[in-house]
Amino acid sequence: MDEKLKYFTYSQNSLNTYKSCPFKFKYKYIDNINWRYDDIGSREYYDSLKWGRDFHLLCERYFSNIPIGSSANDDFNKWMKKIEKLLPLDEENLYLPEYEVRLNFNGREILAKFDLVVINQYNISLWDWKTESQKISYKNALNRMQTRVYMFLAEEVIRKELYPNHKIENISMNYYQPELEDEPITIRYSKEMHNENIINISSYIENIEGTDFSNNIDVIKNKKHCKYCEFNKLCNNEDINYEELEEDIYGP
Repeated sequence: MDEKLKYFTYSQNSLNTYKSCPFKFKYKYIDNINWRYDDIGSREYYDSLKWGRDFHLLCERYFSNIPIGSSANDDFNKWMKKIEKLLPLDEENLYLPEYEVRLNFNGREILAKFDLVVINQYNISLWDWKTESQKISYKNALNRMQTRVYMFLAEEVIRKELYPNHKIENISMNYYQPELEDEPITIRYSKEMHNENIINISSYIENIEGTDFSNNIDVIKNKKHCKYCEFNKLCNNEDINYEELEEDIYGP
């Protein structure tokens, strides 16, 4: 195992990075390369990331019951009205915006930072705000590493440790795109899904720690992913298509 992984904290982003391309994982987490290419496309892309973070901040304030007033951004005002209609504040619910949980999983730390967790008498609802314009399908959401890691940690930490009287079947993962839809994509959890996620997450961690990142020949490069990767210029000397990049590549 690489020395830099000895105290490494795994997240949906790092696991998904390895899944996408082990060489990308090496650049990002072993070599600590934070690639920025100073052209118009890159500036527009990073501006869009800031746009998403600003909207997340408004949501955090709303669910913290902090008055947010009216934004100078008309899109944000429209989106917040949708959020308020979809999830009106209820004093009987517990709202946990930007909620982070950590778990010691077989000696390795895993974390997740939820955009929002809503807990009531029966349900544990996980929410994630997506501001990208490309529509997410149910199948895509179901198979996301984010869904696997978030629901796994919700079961292991939030339900088992904090709300043991709740049922695993009452955990849900909700993706909401305010620009595109009025209704979220909702995934319900189950014991079968949880067992699959344990196997899946364990397997990726074992593969990561079994990879010799010091030997570039042994690190697999997924060329099918190159056009989606911010390291395409570094790897292949090819221009980066920022419209194809994942929204959360610089997440935790």
